[in-house]
Amino acid sequence: MNIGRVYTVALTGMHTDTVTVQGFISQGLPQFTIVGLPDAVLTQARERVKSACKTTNFRWPQTRITLNLSPSSLRKHGSSFDLSIAICIFSAMHCISSSILEDTVIVGELGLDGSVLPIVAALPIVLHARAMGMSRVILPQANEHEAQTVTGIDVIGVSSIHETLKILGAPVTLIGSPPPAAAPTLFQQIDNDSDDFVHTSCEDKTNDFSDVIGHEDAKYALQIAAAGGHHVLMQGPPGVGKTMLASRLPSILPDLDDEDTLELACIRSAQGKPVHFPLSHTPPFVSVHHNATLKSLVGGLAGNTIVPGAMTQAHHGVLFIDEAPECERAVMQALRTPLESGHVTVARVRGHVNYPARFQLILAQNPCPCGRLWSPHGECICSSAELRRYRHRISSALRDRLDMKINVRSVHALSSSSAPTDMYSPLSGDHQHWDSEHMRENVRLARERSAARYRGLGWSVNAQAPGTWLMEHTPSSAIASLNAELEAETLSIRGAHKILRVAWTLTDVQGKAQPDDADIANAHTLYCSGG
Repeated sequence: MNIGRVYTVALTGMHTDTVTVQGFISQGLPQFTIVGLPDAVLTQARERVKSACKTTNFRWPQTRITLNLSPSSLRKHGSSFDLSIAICIFSAMHCISSSILEDTVIVGELGLDGSVLPIVAALPIVLHARAMGMSRVILPQANEHEAQTVTGIDVIGVSSIHETLKILGAPVTLIGSPPPAAAPTLFQQIDNDSDDFVHTSCEDKTNDFSDVIGHEDAKYALQIAAAGGHHVLMQGPPGVGKTMLASRLPSILPDLDDEDTLELACIRSAQGKPVHFPLSHTPPFVSVHHNATLKSLVGGLAGNTIVPGAMTQAHHGVLFIDEAPECERAVMQALRTPLESGHVTVARVRGHVNYPARFQLILAQNPCPCGRLWSPHGECICSSAELRRYRHRISSALRDRLDMKINVRSVHALSSSSAPTDMYSPLSGDHQHWDSEHMRENVRLARERSAARYRGLGWSVNAQAPGTWLMEHTPSSAIASLNAELEAETLSIRGAHKILRVAWTLTDVQGKAQPDDADIANAHTLYCSGG
């Protein structure tokens, strides 16, 4: 009985599954069948595999060939199965020893000339192979550099099916001559039109808050946001510096650990984008244009591949949307669930894909449609009805999920010596060191305090702390004012929890054990300003 077996990996979103390719050569009319829920691209692998195999000295069997992709209940997508299917046929014909394939994962797309073409998501595939206990992975040479960052498993890059057969110990007489050497195959990025609306930066911390003149209140508020992982709405006239302030938030965030950094690299790999080494530990900053589509924010199909959107690209980092009221309503509403759950679901006809999306959101808006409501350079020409409509473009449900609202006023002098107000700055100490180095140290110390308090509870920053825990551990005298507002129905329970989270962050920044009345009052101001 001629049966071959090869292991490969299927990717659905960021989830990987082991797939066993089983090849059966039997008597009957010549026929090549692939079963096991292949998609259209995978079904077309028959012609690519047959043509590539014929570039060797292999004589294609004039019998019935059945390929099963197990588990059969799992839908398989894409062309990364080509090379494993071809090797499975060679194994079924006893051209390759089955024992040499037992600890090997094989992935790659085949060209008609026998060349092995690059694939998407090589990095998560190699990580899965290591978790399987495999000793090596054979993949396209164009993906080798990306995958070699994974330790504990041998990564072998191949450029042709002939090279693959040689590595697997096939007879020299079978291998034949490889195709003529061509120009190196470059990594091909998925053609995704949604990228036109999204800009991602994971560069080193070159932007510094010391570059921003004035705005000490906003700097202090963003320091609080960074310390607690809070979502922010910034409101101010055009050109006042909202984007400049937001883009510097990653410069005061703690570096990502190795696990989170590798997860971000896997997300980039799943997008079909090259992964650059060494990996950056700086949290990503993803800026979304106000004309962005729902697909660019959430994710969706690019060709025949489901790719993550901006919310997933900002995982463990910052998602910034400027001119937020100008975005389509569906785009803004799509933010609500991921802000609570930390993941986003892309629903398709034949199933759904989950992507991680635990990001820190910063929205920016003008105070009115004309932008001159708070501007010293002209009077606002908006009617009261226009102001109401403009405000409601960001729904109350989304505003309620934002921990802090920051009013950014115009700077009236080219000097950074102006002192912050007491409203946003309960610290009565030195206000001069509003540079990223000092702010980052304050954030680090505050996060260490919150992590120590929440150790073993399943969360580490105040923005993730359950409201019930906060209510139980906050002094009753401090939350009396919140209880009064809840009874008067002037504050929602979600809003009360948001205020408590910010109050605990203020406590951590000041090095105190518990929030007091002043912390609750300052947190209330941060939650309600501009709201």
